[in-house]
Amino acid sequence: MLTQWFDPEPGPAAIPGVLAREFVKAGHEVSVLTGFPNYPEGKLHDGYRQRPRAVTRDQQSSLTRVPLYPNHNSSTIGRVANYMSFAASAAIFGRSALKDVDAVWVFNSPISVSWPLLAHTRNGRVPYFLHVQDLWPDSLLESGMFTGGALGKAITAGIRRVVRATEDRSTVIGVISPSVRDLILSRNPGLSPSKIVYVPNPTDEALFTPAAALRKPKTSEREERFELLYLGAMGNVQGLETVLRAAQILLSEPRIRISFVGDGIARERLQREARELRLTNVSFHSRIGKDAVPEAIASADANLVSLSASEFLRYTTPSKIASLLASEVPIVGHIAGDGAELLRASGSALIANPGDADGLADAIRVMAKKSNDERQLMASSGLRYYQENLSASVAAAKVVEALKGSTND
Repeated sequence: MLTQWFDPEPGPAAIPGVLAREFVKAGHEVSVLTGFPNYPEGKLHDGYRQRPRAVTRDQQSSLTRVPLYPNHNSSTIGRVANYMSFAASAAIFGRSALKDVDAVWVFNSPISVSWPLLAHTRNGRVPYFLHVQDLWPDSLLESGMFTGGALGKAITAGIRRVVRATEDRSTVIGVISPSVRDLILSRNPGLSPSKIVYVPNPTDEALFTPAAALRKPKTSEREERFELLYLGAMGNVQGLETVLRAAQILLSEPRIRISFVGDGIARERLQREARELRLTNVSFHSRIGKDAVPEAIASADANLVSLSASEFLRYTTPSKIASLLASEVPIVGHIAGDGAELLRASGSALIANPGDADGLADAIRVMAKKSNDERQLMASSGLRYYQENLSASVAAAKVVEALKGSTND
């Protein structure tokens, strides 16, 4: 397994560790090549000291860490240094971790992971499963890391060539959103459609379990309220300004409250806007540690998934959807595209289109009017859908089956 991100990093960075444990459970020997943990704050996690190579082993697995430049802020230079430093270290110091393996699974984000991937698989002569997490260079352009101009165009053109090279040399391409398959084929028509499989990301099932066991009894005052929780990144792509406009519409219904928990580059702007609009039904809370997240999710009556209105974002499926489905909670989705379709299929959510404050206010209002039993039915439907379609065991089995089928051919 080749991934810049690994335990104990939280959120989407936890996915490689989840799959690693499932591969081991299924009886496979697993060797992981990764960096030293620094996500999400861009600081080295407590208890870790960087060195050229740190290796830990047990009976069925080994973990090799190589150094990188810790960074996860909005600075283009800092993020590029973070990505490229891991790529260089993994290429230079990581060869032994991926030596003599039957196949490689790669967490394909950031795109710089292509350097050690192609180096250690000898340009694809070792079979590899390219698990596409982000669209490149689209992700860079959407985030604003690179803009137009001659330099920006040259960089994006170079990234497109790298993307095509890793796709062409891959044994299997895994996509976490169904429509990404069509997009990849339109951009690289030489690929065989049978080479691309849908393998959505699971969540950390040791952390995200049904919320009922964590839910505390409500006080009489709390019993009267309906709380919608948004927990996660507060950036420009989350579309949270629409949530504030929906909250303004809902001021006439004082029992409905919206809580924001997390941090990000848009947080100060959102707080300022909430003050200007005098939103007494909105509260902001600081980022919490990953171990506190399940209890926070359980404390709310429903949880919110939100993305802004963007054609690019229609191809994305936020990792928090799997976490919320596994937590067995009802969901309000302010989202379109693949993420919205997944939520509809799960039966766990009410959906509003991104940017539609009136529609979002209506969805929140309808959810608030449902009884606890009605919301629980939605939550239970979501959990069943997760277990049958998105769980770690299902995802790991799909990866192995796709590799076996391709290598046997």
